[in-house]
Amino acid sequence: MDLDALGLNSTFESTELEGSYEPPADRIDTSDIEGPEDFTMNMTYWMTADLPLAQIKSRKEANARKLEARTQHRQDQNETQDNTAEGDQVIVEDSASNPKDYTASPTVRANGTTADREYSTPASDRSMENDEKVRSFLSALPDTDMEGALTGTPLLVHKQSFLQVPRSSPPKTRSLQATVEDYDTPRKPTQETVIHHNTSAVIDTIEQDALSTQVAEMQSRLEQQEITATTRITQLETILSYTRTELEGARTDNYRHQDSVTRLEKSMNQQRVDYEAARSSMEAQLKTQEDALGAKMREFGEEMSLQNLAKLQSQKEDFEQQLRLQAESKQLVDAELEARGQTLEKVQADLAQLRESHERGVQEKGVDHLEPSQHEESVSKEQIELTKQLSLVQARADSLNAQLEKTTTEAKAARENVQKNLAMHTVVEAKSLNQAVRISDLEGQLQAARFELECAQADVAAKQQLFQSNLALNSRIRLLQTELDTARISLNSKDQKSHQSADLEVHLKPLQAQLESARTNLEAKDQDLLRHIESQEQLEHRLHTSQGRIDGLEATIQSLRKQLAEAHRDSARLRADVERLERDLEESYDRLQGSHAEANQRVADIEKKVSKLKESKLESEKKVKELQAQREDLTEGHEAMMEDVRDKAEDAVRKAGALLEQERREKKRVLRDLKNIKEEVEKLRTESTQKVVEDDTSDEDDSTSVSTAEPNAKDTEISNLRDIVRKQVAEMKTLRSGTTALGKENKKLKATSDSHSDFKDTVTALESQLSVLRDENSTLQSRLEAQQSDFEAVNKAMDEKLASMLSKLMKERAKTVVGKRDGQWVETVGKVQTEKELLGKVLLRQWGREEVGVAEEKLGERQQYAYQYVKRS
Repeated sequence: MDLDALGLNSTFESTELEGSYEPPADRIDTSDIEGPEDFTMNMTYWMTADLPLAQIKSRKEANARKLEARTQHRQDQNETQDNTAEGDQVIVEDSASNPKDYTASPTVRANGTTADREYSTPASDRSMENDEKVRSFLSALPDTDMEGALTGTPLLVHKQSFLQVPRSSPPKTRSLQATVEDYDTPRKPTQETVIHHNTSAVIDTIEQDALSTQVAEMQSRLEQQEITATTRITQLETILSYTRTELEGARTDNYRHQDSVTRLEKSMNQQRVDYEAARSSMEAQLKTQEDALGAKMREFGEEMSLQNLAKLQSQKEDFEQQLRLQAESKQLVDAELEARGQTLEKVQADLAQLRESHERGVQEKGVDHLEPSQHEESVSKEQIELTKQLSLVQARADSLNAQLEKTTTEAKAARENVQKNLAMHTVVEAKSLNQAVRISDLEGQLQAARFELECAQADVAAKQQLFQSNLALNSRIRLLQTELDTARISLNSKDQKSHQSADLEVHLKPLQAQLESARTNLEAKDQDLLRHIESQEQLEHRLHTSQGRIDGLEATIQSLRKQLAEAHRDSARLRADVERLERDLEESYDRLQGSHAEANQRVADIEKKVSKLKESKLESEKKVKELQAQREDLTEGHEAMMEDVRDKAEDAVRKAGALLEQERREKKRVLRDLKNIKEEVEKLRTESTQKVVEDDTSDEDDSTSVSTAEPNAKDTEISNLRDIVRKQVAEMKTLRSGTTALGKENKKLKATSDSHSDFKDTVTALESQLSVLRDENSTLQSRLEAQQSDFEAVNKAMDEKLASMLSKLMKERAKTVVGKRDGQWVETVGKVQTEKELLGKVLLRQWGREEVGVAEEKLGERQQYAYQYVKRS
């Protein structure tokens, strides 16, 4: 309610004197106040209020302007509609911008204002205390009869719109606006007035206003229902659009899934065909490689067996030939022994016969002893002949024994030669090593001898230089002596010249000192020269001895070189044999390596192919798993999507049913209300003026057209919803057919997994074949390693022998070098020591001569020594 319209102050509330903290309550509508007391209270005041004639005329003019205001309001309402949530309602009023609509009422009232009333607050924020105070104030108002009292003005009907259009309420003083029921309530003055009632006019206006208010309410309700219907229709259309988009997305996904499944089936078939082709080609290649490997292995085994048989045959033939030769030599020796035994037996038989004949002769001679002289002569001749024969027989027997011994020794030598020939290699190697060691020793001795010779030559050159220096000193000493002699002669000839003698003596003393020093130097040089001559002689002697040794060493070196050449020849032969054996070994090793490389390459090729097969198998398994996962995801997504579609369809059907029921109820209620209104309008049509009747009839025509148009739109919406539900059922059927197709695809994938199990069996067979090939390769590798180990063992033995030889050579050479250095060092130290002793003796002797005097050593005297100490002053 508007307190200004009642003649009250808008600031009547005590709650808004100071407190701006409370929410403002600018307007109270009768729709927000429960109970019939408000309407009856306002109606009683309105019926008891005395209205002037000007106000009655203004009401007629206001009724004429209703149609224009309604059309303008509908245009403004179409511009300000907005879809909001269901249940909340905010009142939107048309701002009274046209001052012509308010001709009967002032714009500014006493004790209050009507400006800035377009802002409103929700009903939940309004104060109920204001309502109670207004009710108590209206019930306690007295009747007044004030002339010119301002009564209610026929203002423009405030049309309510229940769209949610939120507006902020500006900070202003709280005031109450007029509602639908009391917008025409006159202002109640604050002072006591006497109101005069004109019953006939009041009743007419009351009835007309009641009818107009009811028509306005019905129109507002119809508009509200239209708005809610349009909002519901838009919501349902949005839901249907969402469901359509989702169904279209599901269809596209299903089509995509079907395309992907067909592509995967094609790829699986292609992979299966490729796999079968690769498997067949791989099996053919493996068979060919196995046949080739088997053929090569057989050829290699046959070659190795033939080579071994040839080697064994050759060795056997050599051995049999040696046995044959030894048997033949044995047979010859046995034959010779038998022949010699027969000859010995013959000789023994001859000797026995000779003895018997000799005994017979002796017996016959004993009988014929009568003729002694003749008989003795014949006996002596016979004895001589017998002795000759015996000597011949013994000589022949000795020769036969010697021949027998020779043959036995030759047989033994022949037997031993074989062993010696076998041991020759080691002996020759040992000799070559010893000779190399000896050659190195001789080379070291030769170098030492050359070094000693160079030292001796240097000493000889130094001694020659000393000898030349001694000769120069002797010549200088002779010159000094000649000068001294001339000086003495001059002194003897010039005795009279005493002053000159003193000068000569002065000159003579340094000359004598120089002469003595020259003599001492000459003696020392003589001694050095003697020593150098002795050492030169020693060196020459050593040089001659070393030259002799060098000649002997050169002779030994030549002999050793000959032996070394022979050893080199033998070693060359052995090296040739060794090289031949090494070549044979290398050839066999190369063959084995070639076969091993071929086997490794074949095994690597087989492993690569097997790995490729495994990779293809893994890829196919991955693809099968991915397909299964995609199928499961698609089935799950399809089921979820179907559930969502079902839920959404059920929700849409449920909402559509609820909306239909609600609309039907509202329609029935609206029809009942319309019937009642029509009856009331028909009753009042006769009583009201023609203008009002025309306005009312035009309003009824509009309402009926709206009411008839509304069910037609709702029927079309229901038919659309039924079509949507039918479409969703058809889509459900198509999705079910898609699920059956997916089940068939799953069966196909299971069949492909079974084919993969067959592929696994083939792979295991190939792996078993590969293991067999690996075993054969390992056997070949073991043979190759055995041969390589033998070869390495031979090389290692040769390296060890060479290392031992070199170490022995180096040790012996180091010993010789160190020994030579030690001997040279001892010799040089001994020389230095002897030279020091000799120098000490010479120094003491010369010192004794200078201090004591020269002793006559020819007479057996020894040189005396004297020591002179420095005297301190």
